[in-house]
Amino acid sequence: VPMISPGSTNPQLTEKGYRGVFRVCGRDDQQGRVGAEFVINKLNLKRIAVVHDKTTYGQGLADEFRKFVKGKVEIVYYGGIIQGDKDFKTVLTSIRVKSPQLIYFGGIYPEAGLLVKQARELGIEVPFMSGDGTIDPKFLEIAGMKAAEGTYLTFSPDTRQIPTAKSFVENYEKKYGEIGPYSVYAYDAANILLAAVREAGSSEGKAVMDKLHTMEFSGALGKIRFDEKGDVTVSPYVVWITKDGRFIEY
Repeated sequence: VPMISPGSTNPQLTEKGYRGVFRVCGRDDQQGRVGAEFVINKLNLKRIAVVHDKTTYGQGLADEFRKFVKGKVEIVYYGGIIQGDKDFKTVLTSIRVKSPQLIYFGGIYPEAGLLVKQARELGIEVPFMSGDGTIDPKFLEIAGMKAAEGTYLTFSPDTRQIPTAKSFVENYEKKYGEIGPYSVYAYDAANILLAAVREAGSSEGKAVMDKLHTMEFSGALGKIRFDEKGDVTVSPYVVWITKDGRFIEY
């Protein structure tokens, strides 16, 4: 049975050799590299702390980031928190004495928001950086606009700036309100599967898989093709920043 994920970013999803597994988003090794290159080349930092939430996604992303900065930036702290916890001041106090220039977090918005909020309460004023799991309005709500200001995030380009996505975004927001970070990815994932069934002339699993591996799909995200692993052949990541209570491309 073929499967297309709109938001599963861990590299292992497509590294296991399952012919029927695909994704329309990028991978954490790609995302981690972009974050690392930004820290090294744009921010020119020398000392960072890395925190993760011990999940497959969060620790996976943090480890990819750490891999790409290793040898170029000193990692003064590396450790995990427990997803669902509410008080991270012990961890943050340990980080504070290490005097990092940035704190990188692998995880999602509930914990990211609390980490940023509590760090500011402890007088830690260095910037935070995280990944696509933190780009959610709830992050701003939990952290507070002032504390969240200046947080760096890696994600795909702004869908509002993608010409092929314009009509989808307009129609979505008329009907459902503000578009979510992965709305357009879910939309394309479903339509790619429907297109493969149509082009194969069958809903039989193998026929649909074969078509998914060879077809080019024109969707809201533009032209999409899958490689032999089921990853998209082009998966751009860019850096975003929180500014004035909004997420914008850096």
